[in-house]
Amino acid sequence: MLDVMINDRPALVRDSAAFIVLLERIWKARDIDAALVWEEIDERIRLADELRANGIRPYKGGRFRSTKLP
Repeated sequence: MLDVMINDRPALVRDSAAFIVLLERIWKARDIDAALVWEEIDERIRLADELRANGIRPYKGGRFRSTKLP
């Protein structure tokens, strides 16, 4: 969090990568295929891009409700 507050981009990249590695370890320990998580993230991004391309501002709690929105 401090990386964001002080705008330390290299540290934010490193910490983000470490966080993702930790998440992947947790998924593996719980027998969750990491590919399924990445597919879910890709689908959320695809939906948000599609809505934006149609001039719709995607956000939770708004006119277009979806658990797929980022």
